[in-house]
Amino acid sequence: MKRRNLKTASKLSAKLSNDANPAKKQKMSKSPHVSGNTVSPYFQKTEQKRLGSAFYHQECIQLSKSLLGKVLVRKLNGKRLSGRIVETEAYLGIKDSACHSYKGHQSDNNKAMWMDPGYVYVYLIYGMYHCMNISGKGDGNAVLLRGLEPVDGEEVMQKLRSKRRKSSTELKRKALCSGPGKLTEALQITKALFDKESLVTNSEMWVEDAPVISDDDIVSCPRIGIDYATKEWKEKPLRFYIRGNACVSKRDKGAE
Repeated sequence: MKRRNLKTASKLSAKLSNDANPAKKQKMSKSPHVSGNTVSPYFQKTEQKRLGSAFYHQECIQLSKSLLGKVLVRKLNGKRLSGRIVETEAYLGIKDSACHSYKGHQSDNNKAMWMDPGYVYVYLIYGMYHCMNISGKGDGNAVLLRGLEPVDGEEVMQKLRSKRRKSSTELKRKALCSGPGKLTEALQITKALFDKESLVTNSEMWVEDAPVISDDDIVSCPRIGIDYATKEWKEKPLRFYIRGNACVSKRDKGAE
């Protein structure tokens, strides 16, 4: 009887100790950055939400899928603009005829594709729209960001998108970042500002962690706008998007 009382008293003492120590209690609680019961190993120690360099050291296809659901953050004039990544495309370096580094092509324009994983590669299309890519593991590999679901700063995004538009009608939320040129315009991402910059260290743009998107919720289909590529590479399912998300640039009903 005496032993049981001592055991009960010990449990009560431990409970009171935890309740009195908020830091300890918080440590024991479930982290918002937990997938199942495993904490992501990709955090930077100095900034818990920002993804560190280890995250980007993945094969390009896996990186394209892993980026889905993560949050791209842009700090602009002290304001936070952000969007959940909902659509990506993988470009597989020197063997990929749709890739800017095909056959080992290197220049100052695509230098970021040959840098360490996690660097930003920005290029212009039609002489006016910027496209943002993230370098991955392997020579000349990169992931194109094709769509974001707005999270923070939607009002600022509306203003930035309206500069080029003739209509004064406010865009629907799902149309703000539903395309590679749209998302860079909405977050003011340009070649001059971010090309060859690291998402691990840059103070004005980075990617934050979020729960993993399951494979069942990812649609794989051919990439868009690569008519110049060989038939083999045009047909490869290297575009990935979150099933059912309204902010995807274009659904592939056949793949779904």
